[in-house]
Amino acid sequence: MHNHDTIAAIATPSGIGGVGIIRISGPDAGKIARHIFLPKQKDCLWKSHHLYYGDIIAADGKTILDEVLAVLMPGPHSFTGEDVLEINCHGSPVILQAILAELVQSGCRLAEPGEFSQRAFLNGRIDLSQAEALAALIAARSEKARAIALAHLKGALGAEIESLRLSLIDALALTEVSIDFMEDAADQGVTEILPQLDKLLMRLQVLLDSYQRAKVYTEGLNVVIIGKPNVGKSSLLNILTGRKRAIVTDIPGTTRDFITDQIHIRGLPVNIMDTAGIRQPHDIIEKEGIDLVWENLAAADLVIILLDGSKPLTGDDQKIFDAVANKKYLIAINKTDLPLAWELSELAPDCKKLKISAKFGIGINELKGAIVAGAGAGEEEDSGEVMITSMRHKIALENALNNIKRAKENAACGMSPELTAFDLREALDSLDEITGKKINDEILDKIFSSFCIGK
Repeated sequence: MHNHDTIAAIATPSGIGGVGIIRISGPDAGKIARHIFLPKQKDCLWKSHHLYYGDIIAADGKTILDEVLAVLMPGPHSFTGEDVLEINCHGSPVILQAILAELVQSGCRLAEPGEFSQRAFLNGRIDLSQAEALAALIAARSEKARAIALAHLKGALGAEIESLRLSLIDALALTEVSIDFMEDAADQGVTEILPQLDKLLMRLQVLLDSYQRAKVYTEGLNVVIIGKPNVGKSSLLNILTGRKRAIVTDIPGTTRDFITDQIHIRGLPVNIMDTAGIRQPHDIIEKEGIDLVWENLAAADLVIILLDGSKPLTGDDQKIFDAVANKKYLIAINKTDLPLAWELSELAPDCKKLKISAKFGIGINELKGAIVAGAGAGEEEDSGEVMITSMRHKIALENALNNIKRAKENAACGMSPELTAFDLREALDSLDEITGKKINDEILDKIFSSFCIGK
């Protein structure tokens, strides 16, 4: 990517809409504005951040492409830190493409994915965690995900990382000073940093612990419904989604593959999966379906074991319990509109059990609440806690944590302070990867290439 180019892209989603926006950024943005825009008022002064009403004119100087509103934002007081022109036109794809083609004829280059955000980062307008927050904000699937992304965009994560960074620099400075002094002074310097390292480790662990809780709001809970054939798994999926997503019959083994859908439960995105019934397979297709059940269990945040309350428990039920022993699960006893064929005491006493009827909708609201609570999520109040949602951030924090642990062990064991200083510098580099103070171009390009064009 070349910052000296003037780039252009459609910033609104594809399709027909009332308004479409085209964004231009670079040194020629002002010149291009004056070339293609014919204002309705006589003296268009192009005041910064003021909307002007007029027409976009083709290269022949006569053909009007559209009636628009245009705003020019000179750098550095713009999103990218460069001169930025935004054209608000009608949202027809034909109009948008015609104006974009005219901009290219006027000297613009088509922007690459994420190039506007990358320029904002490179020009010091935002740090890397804020740039990533832009993409997360656009992709937010829940209110909590929106709040987390917005907090990152406002600089909450960057501020927390900078605070950790400054504490780490203090510890590193004490360590490096001790290298140049006599042995007693070195020992004293090492002793002084141990409480600092303990505090850093605790704060890093708090951030890391937030990942699993926050991830469910951004990616959704992965919930797998598992049970024997004909216990009502497909009926449960249908009533949870509010539409007929799976075929329901009295014939066992109707579901041969897995069926997934996305729903929201109390503001939380849930990826819910109906699976093949667990039994001795009757043919190779059913065997493939049952094998997929075990594979999908690995990615489940929560498993719903669905039992038929009207029929006795069997060895297949026990096989299911054994398979989910190390997973979070709850038990839903279906067909409670019929007489119960076994006692609840036959189940493990410490597991969550709910009586439902997927056919008549009994107990479904209670089940929804249990799904949210069982996965460790819920309607949390905004405590102001900084949370992480990015795997990249998680890995960087884990690397910093491990390096500080090694530094603490070296310091406590009286090892050479050079070793302690080395590990602390490595930890500092890991923190700097999060905000982009230190990151290689290959990783940077990979991050921004996942952004949409026009952002």
